[in-house]
Formats: sequence, C-alpha cells, structure tokens
Amino acid sequence: MKYEEYNAFRKEFFVKASQISDSKSIEYTISNEDKFYNFKHVAERLGISAKQALIVYVLKHIDAICNDAKTGKTHSDETTYQRCLDVMNYMVLYAAMEKDNPNANNIEPSRDSSSKDISASKNGSEPGQWNDLKRNT
Repeated sequence: MKYEEYNAFRKEFFVKASQISDSKSIEYTISNEDKFYNFKHVAERLGISAKQALIVYVLKHIDAICNDAKTGKTHSDETTYQRCLDVMNYMVLYAAMEKDNPNANNIEPSRDSSSKDISASKNGSEPGQWNDLKRNT
C-alpha cells in the first residue's frame, strides 16, 4: 500500500471509529453523562479498577485479532477490521481516563479489609488475586 492509499485508509478508519464510539456510547453508559460509567460500574461489581475493566474489553478483541493473525480465520460475525476499530476506541477511552484521573491506578476499589491485596503479584505483571484464581472443573 502506498502512502497516499494508507493516508486515505487511516482518515476513513478514524472517521468510522469516531462514528462507532458516538453510537455505542449511549448504550454502554446506560444514558449516563459519565463517559466512563460502564467501566466504573463493572469495576465496582468485580472489585477491580475502571482501567482494569476497560482492559478486559480490549483483551477480548486482542485475543480475537491474535487468533486471526495466527490462523487467518475469524469465527464470529465481527470482522478483524471492526475489532481494530473497537481497540482504537478503547485506547482513546483509556487515554482520556488517564487524563481525567492520572492516579487512578493507585486507587483500589472499595472492599472489606479481609480481601487480598490486589497490588501484590507473584509474577510482577498481574495483581496477586488474579494469580490465585482457579477454574472450577
């Protein structure tokens, strides 16, 4: 793809991503004025931060994109292009969340004092309580 074609593609991609963001926003925020309401609400329900909730949504798309890169196949009606649009929109939301509250990573969700510390990690990349989760078989 030549630069001119790429630039046209990128411009169209950003326009489409903005349209999707605007159209989905009302639904996901349940008509709440807070742009981050969905992530805050999910975070509170799960005992995680709003940023962590947002990243869960991103990783769902990233996993599907990785599957496409590895196998060349998609297994749903959502295309890789659509997933890329969604990932871009989530990254804009994450950046806006960071701008709105740069210390949000330091704020732990409310929970009783007997809960495990979510900042402790066995491998340095995930909160400690995630490493302790086991799947029921």
